[in-house]
Amino acid sequence: MLDFALVIAQQSVHLYRLSGARAEPVAAAGLDVDPVAWIAAHMPARGNCSLVSDIMDEAYIRNVLPPIWLAGTRQQLLQRRLLQQMRDNPYRAAVLVPSGSWRPPTRVSLIGMGQSERIAQWLAALTAHHIRVKGLWPLSALIALEVRQKLPRRPRTDPLVQGPPAPPEPASLRPTLALVATPAGLRQVLVRGKTPLFSRLALSVGESSLSAAFVLAEARRTVQYLISQEWLGSADQPVATQMWLPFDDEQALAEVGSDPALDVQFIEGVTDAYARLLPRLKSASAQLQFLPEESRTQWRAAQIAAGAKYGGIAALALAVLWSADLLWLSWGKRNLAEEQLARAAAINQQASQEVLRAKGDLSQAGLAVAAVQAWQQTIAAQPDQFAGLQHLAGALRAAPGVEVQKISWTLPRVQVQAAGAPPAPPQPFGCPKVVDAAAAAAAPAAEAAKPALALLSFSAALPLALTQRQALQLQDGLLAGLNTGGWSAFLLKSTVTLDPVQVQTGTLGEVGARTLDLCLEKVAP
Repeated sequence: MLDFALVIAQQSVHLYRLSGARAEPVAAAGLDVDPVAWIAAHMPARGNCSLVSDIMDEAYIRNVLPPIWLAGTRQQLLQRRLLQQMRDNPYRAAVLVPSGSWRPPTRVSLIGMGQSERIAQWLAALTAHHIRVKGLWPLSALIALEVRQKLPRRPRTDPLVQGPPAPPEPASLRPTLALVATPAGLRQVLVRGKTPLFSRLALSVGESSLSAAFVLAEARRTVQYLISQEWLGSADQPVATQMWLPFDDEQALAEVGSDPALDVQFIEGVTDAYARLLPRLKSASAQLQFLPEESRTQWRAAQIAAGAKYGGIAALALAVLWSADLLWLSWGKRNLAEEQLARAAAINQQASQEVLRAKGDLSQAGLAVAAVQAWQQTIAAQPDQFAGLQHLAGALRAAPGVEVQKISWTLPRVQVQAAGAPPAPPQPFGCPKVVDAAAAAAAPAAEAAKPALALLSFSAALPLALTQRQALQLQDGLLAGLNTGGWSAFLLKSTVTLDPVQVQTGTLGEVGARTLDLCLEKVAP
């Protein structure tokens, strides 16, 4: 994705392509150019662009706030004062001056950017060409990031100042006047820390007008204005000054640096100030961004989409790694299970040989081995709890409204028969069954019942909104669904007592608990 920076100067427009720490000039145009056609000719669609203002019509108003500790309350007061002072300017911002101590900041600079109609034309042209606008910053915000901190300060030689010297101010908060020669003129910015407090553009006509005398005259005029407006105090003089000028004449540089009102810390030669400053956009403060949020919708949407894209890629990578880890664990567990089965088979074979050697009598040894094998076959033939729960779940799906409250599982005890001993009588195992004695006597003799392999007992509750007839129908449907697949269901407690001898009781307006107890029995095939 290509990134561009569009500098709206006083009398021209300059387009740069941003590439890492470099800014390469693309094109420049005057005031009579058509913004839509010019952008379409020099910028590809779907790109990113940052707007930078280097115009003369900028308003700076110094304001003082009461000490407010809550950042939210202070921001609300800032927005209220900004709206009162610059109601008609859509591009405005409030910049807090660092306090330099633990106290909250109280001084603020209210900034309004002029030529709003011209900026709106270029913004509309960028939007029409589907270019995402990142924001609008003044050139002073980039100059403040370029100012060097913690440089030595020239000592004062004023004989009128008496008394003990004042404590030194931190170098990072000392006000510095930055002078930068741009294609629009001489940009003068008062910087405290990394915050621009005041900016002024002195127009220059042609390259020859930017002389040493012009620079000194404009710097003195700016310093006097800042002192009159209380931006600078007597303790700040001589004013620390840093310059970026296109001078090549050593005599002109010496003339500028020897002014007694300015503490010139350095003068650096620069041919293209925009190319030098525009790479600072990547670290520009959001506090000095002038565009309203609705003008940055496309850029914010692109940022959210990019974040979602990279987040999806990261989630997909994590899912792949997690799946690979699960496959690795499954493969390891499968190998471990195979090893355990092989070890169990070896132990079983060894146990059989030990039994043969210990008994001496092959017939007794054969009975012992047969008992062990019978026990293993009995355990293998018993159904597991999961199969019983699956059968119960299938029946419950066909009987909506039935709520299972308690489930218990029972397996028969394995009978071990000693060698030479008579077989032990079978222990009764199965669901309790209600048998009518008269009917059993009149019925013909039935075949012997098959042994039960497992019991599954549970209690369930029926909906209270049903009538007795509907409850009985739901109970019968549940029993019919359970009496399938080799399972037999027996009703231990019905939801409605049908005993003609028992007295039926109840309370008007109240519905008693409707519960039933069932027992499932799995018999041998």
